[in-house]
Amino acid sequence: MSVKTVKVGNLSLKASARDVREFFSFSGDIVYVEVQSDDDFSQNAFVTFTDSQGADTAVLLSGATIVDMTVTVTLAPDYHLPPDATSAARGVTEGEESVMSKAEDVISSMLSKGFILGKDAVSKAKSFDEKIGFSEKVTTGTSMVNEKVKEVDQKLQVSEKAKSAYAAAASWVTDAFSKVAKSASEVGQQTKEKDDVAPTQQPPSPPKASQVQGLIL
Repeated sequence: MSVKTVKVGNLSLKASARDVREFFSFSGDIVYVEVQSDDDFSQNAFVTFTDSQGADTAVLLSGATIVDMTVTVTLAPDYHLPPDATSAARGVTEGEESVMSKAEDVISSMLSKGFILGKDAVSKAKSFDEKIGFSEKVTTGTSMVNEKVKEVDQKLQVSEKAKSAYAAAASWVTDAFSKVAKSASEVGQQTKEKDDVAPTQQPPSPPKASQVQGLIL
């Protein structure tokens, strides 16, 4: 049976359930947080997640500082939710599907937010990711994406080649028609120039009648 709850030991008396929830919210979706008194110096908290991965990731945070004390985080397989929280937790776990997160990303996010974690938190997160095969899943997923991108690129290249060939053919046909049209226009222009230069032949003028002079007798 998968364990979904972790025990947070050596928790500062100044820490509230809200502080605990905020701290572990990076590990996964939280169903319930219960804080219990331990002694005069510290208290315990139990954090229940929607799935076991949230609890497993939370364990990697052991050695971190919450408020002003270093805490220990361990799995709590024997913990049982209070009666008033059981029904609410059931509704959350049935209605939601947890998204798998890389432990190393969780640690990096918390460090960027200013949380104080154990010095070995990053190395533990890397080991955890390798143990569950997260790096292999990421690599496989990345390979599949790269193959799909390559396939799309190949299709686009073929399409671009087809477009280029079509454009070249269309350009050749257009150029050929332009040359034919230009030649026809030049021939027509030359014919018109010849007609304008040729002299106009006028019909011959009729001969003038010779004047007959009369003799005066």
